[in-house]
Amino acid sequence: MKKLLVAAIVVLMASPAFAAIQNVKVSGDITTTFLDRSDFTLGDTGLNATGVKSQNIFLTQTRLRVDADLSDNVSTSVGLINERAWNAQNTWDDNVQLYLASVTLRELLYSPLSVTVGRQVFIYGNGLILGNGPNNQNNGTLKGIAQDLSMSSAEDGIKAVLDYKPLTIDLIYFKNGQTANSIAGHFVSNPEQSSDVFGYNANYQLSDSWNTVLEQYMFARINGSGYPATSGSDNLANEGKGDKLYVPGLRASTNPVKGLNVQAELAWQLGDQVVSTPVAERREAMAAQFMASYALPVLEKYKPTVNASYTYLSGDKMSDVSSTGNKDNKYFSAWDVFNGNLGAGTIYSAIYPLTNMNIISAGASANPLEDVTTSFTWSNLWAADSYNTTNNPLSIYQPNDGDTLTTVATKPDRRGLGNEYDVNLKYDYTEDVTFGVSLGWYVPGDALSNVNRSTASQAIVDLGVKF
Repeated sequence: MKKLLVAAIVVLMASPAFAAIQNVKVSGDITTTFLDRSDFTLGDTGLNATGVKSQNIFLTQTRLRVDADLSDNVSTSVGLINERAWNAQNTWDDNVQLYLASVTLRELLYSPLSVTVGRQVFIYGNGLILGNGPNNQNNGTLKGIAQDLSMSSAEDGIKAVLDYKPLTIDLIYFKNGQTANSIAGHFVSNPEQSSDVFGYNANYQLSDSWNTVLEQYMFARINGSGYPATSGSDNLANEGKGDKLYVPGLRASTNPVKGLNVQAELAWQLGDQVVSTPVAERREAMAAQFMASYALPVLEKYKPTVNASYTYLSGDKMSDVSSTGNKDNKYFSAWDVFNGNLGAGTIYSAIYPLTNMNIISAGASANPLEDVTTSFTWSNLWAADSYNTTNNPLSIYQPNDGDTLTTVATKPDRRGLGNEYDVNLKYDYTEDVTFGVSLGWYVPGDALSNVNRSTASQAIVDLGVKF
């Protein structure tokens, strides 16, 4: 906390030396969380030593943000963050990190154009493609503890916004990954040891009575021929062919009846997926998402609302088999999570790679008391293609183990992944202070072997203060 305050003061004191500041806004939040988790290993004894078999900890997450308006049409944003388990200073990295650092230039060249350069957050739609993700693999300061709860995810990039109301077009680019040797400029490395994301999102707001919004987008992730190296970052002879991913999609949101919102999104994935050096298969993956929420016109005092959603993420029944010598496996159809963020806060989103999956969710919420909101959500998951130990294994993450995937035992020709039940309560103590309780249980389905059928559970209690 001391480092955080010192850094913020330095920013504020240094600013007048560089620009004439017209307006400065300082904001932030402090969230203290009690976290209790059990059996995220699903009973796999091999994961008990490294995964979340049992976890009982307190976390504090502190963010401080400074927004400054400089000369006309120029503004900056700087955000600092510290995330740590209590009394973990000597165990995990608890340094203050930069999670926002950007400059926005409005009416650049001509009035409809605004450009933001630097570290920022890229989120579109409901996070199916770009949602400040990717799921389960946040490398923030909570890595090694509870990385799925980290607030520090952001990207270094550029966003240009063309505002032609009712049409808005966002053009984006950010650096998705880069090897240390590529940055250092080692002779034996090459500039292709990097991963870049770019694309556009076009949003059109119809002038109809339903407040319909239509979006069309195309995003791409291009990995250089040297990223990643398969046998040592400096061994050019073993570097794989560059992986290319193109994601076109459509999204719509409308309100056909008072209180009812309906959304639909379809996306495809094209390009090349490297399955073994130097072999690449052609991508042919697909995702679909349908969502609806309805504010019931009864007992309006309690604001009852029901919601439902369905998400489909394609799989590949031979995802682990190279096309070499296998004429039946010419395409790679498993969905790549890209930078998506689905099911935030759930157990299944913390442990599963969100691919080869169908997810149906249904829930309800209400305000039984003033300033108190309660909700319940049931989610059912099943595989798009059945798992096979040899060709299509099921692997899971652990929220304390980075992007490591561990294969768990499954039953042949079964697709049921299980059910999750989540109960949430939120109390707005004041407009600045909130208390929250979230309880979740994930019950594995028949696709998992009997040795991996333990019910995972979590309890999250938090106190949040905004200023």
